[in-house]
Amino acid sequence: MRKAIREFLESKLRALKQAHSEGAIGRDLPGRIIFWPPPKNVVEARLHGILEGLRVAGKINEHETSDWHSRFRSVLAVPGDPGTVVYYTGDSIPADVRARNEPWPADSVILAIEPAIPARDYDTGLLALTRVELYPLGVSLYWRLDLSDSAQAAIDKARKGLMKSPPDLLEFHLTRTNLPSVHAMSMSDAGTGAFSLLDLDSKIPHENEIRAVTRLTPRPDLPAQLTVAWAGRSFSFSLDKPSA
Repeated sequence: MRKAIREFLESKLRALKQAHSEGAIGRDLPGRIIFWPPPKNVVEARLHGILEGLRVAGKINEHETSDWHSRFRSVLAVPGDPGTVVYYTGDSIPADVRARNEPWPADSVILAIEPAIPARDYDTGLLALTRVELYPLGVSLYWRLDLSDSAQAAIDKARKGLMKSPPDLLEFHLTRTNLPSVHAMSMSDAGTGAFSLLDLDSKIPHENEIRAVTRLTPRPDLPAQLTVAWAGRSFSFSLDKPSA
């Protein structure tokens, strides 16, 4: 276990140094599993590091990692802190909380559209919003980042330098380093209503692109005119009531 943790930490350090040298400023720290909200202080950041090491070493699974993170944040939370969450023990998690955080069933889609929005230019490539799905609990946004030549070259270099890293963490590092920061995303409607980012999932299906899905809550009232702002660019689209 110590060897696995040591190799993981060494790989993460190399990833951080590489990202810094390549000017990956303003995006998520690469090679780090993102817990939401992000760590508020050094103590919580260290606890996250312990969880990551145990996860990589195979001593705890994804559910246990999330569970212990919730426990830590609950203990460290300060009343009124925007990072404060409520922790429920045992089987006492409210049904609405459990349903919101678990994967939304595909057969519960209320409405789906493919907005004709031009791709926005970022320093790592062209980012397009390809699909929007409305669920009872919120909205899923599907993204495609067509990587620039320089971003593809950086990814190839990173793969060679991080060959010992676990494949899932390597893909996590590569996608989060090239995508705009999740902390720079927001969504609002015409009535100035605000939405909360629930999570982001990302992968590299092809060498020249990155795919991502973000989930936001709550569900907007229809009809809705929505605008997603992500790191200085905006994507606007409409959701109409489904026809009877």
